[in-house]
Parts: sequence; C-alpha cells; structure tokens
Amino acid sequence: MVEALVKRVTEQVQMIKRNVGDPNKLTQREYEASLNALNIFFGAIIGVSLGNIEAMSVEDYVVLLIATATIVSTILIVSYSHRRIWNMMMMFSLLGLAWYVDIYKVKGIDIDFPEKLLPTLSVWAGLAILLEFTEKTPEPDAE
Repeated sequence: MVEALVKRVTEQVQMIKRNVGDPNKLTQREYEASLNALNIFFGAIIGVSLGNIEAMSVEDYVVLLIATATIVSTILIVSYSHRRIWNMMMMFSLLGLAWYVDIYKVKGIDIDFPEKLLPTLSVWAGLAILLEFTEKTPEPDAE
C-alpha cells in the first residue's frame, strides 16, 4: 500500500517537473522571447536618451549615431553569434572606450554622449550577457 502511494506520488512529481521544467533554464522560445524583449525595451530607452539632443550640431549628431550604432551592433552580435567570447571582448572594449572618451573628454575626439545613454547601453550589454550564458533546455513535448 505504502509502496503504491510512493510510486504514485513519484509519478506525479515527475509529471509536474516535465510540465513546469527547470526554472533555472530557458527553452529556445523563452530565450528568443527574452532577447526580443531586451532589444525592444532598450531600443525604446535609447530613443528616449537621444531625445534631448536638439542643440547638437548635425556633424556631432552623426558621430554620436555612428558610435551608438556600433555599440548596439556589438551587443546584438553577442546574442546572435557563435563566437560569444570574442564578440563580448569587442563589446566591452567599445563600451569601455566610450566611457573613457566621455569621462576624460579625450582631445581630438568630440563625442558628447547624452547623460543616460552610456549607462543604458551598459545595462543592456550586461543583461544580454547574462541571458546569453543562462543555461538552455530543450522545448517540452507538446501534449
């Protein structure tokens, strides 16, 4: 009697685990949804960060756009490339260079980053890295 009850409970626990999955692992669809959410959210936040630059000259604006697009591209490449480590090093190098230029106002490089742009890009990069190194699990079977 006890054996049958233990067996039944064990079967129920296994069924729940199959249906719920491991909360510390992402399925491919959960990974893609999380990645899309990060990209959409931070894309919007960057738009807000760039919203207060009406006094900037066109030349400075173009330089800022190129710098921002380059950093955003490296963040996205980390998530979509199989060469994650190399691309992470590139991303951290570009972010570090941008912070350095912004903080120390390097002579000859005149990029005036909006106040909240680099923190936004840095948080996005950090979350993308965290998501990229979250363990993945296969999709559960459809029932």
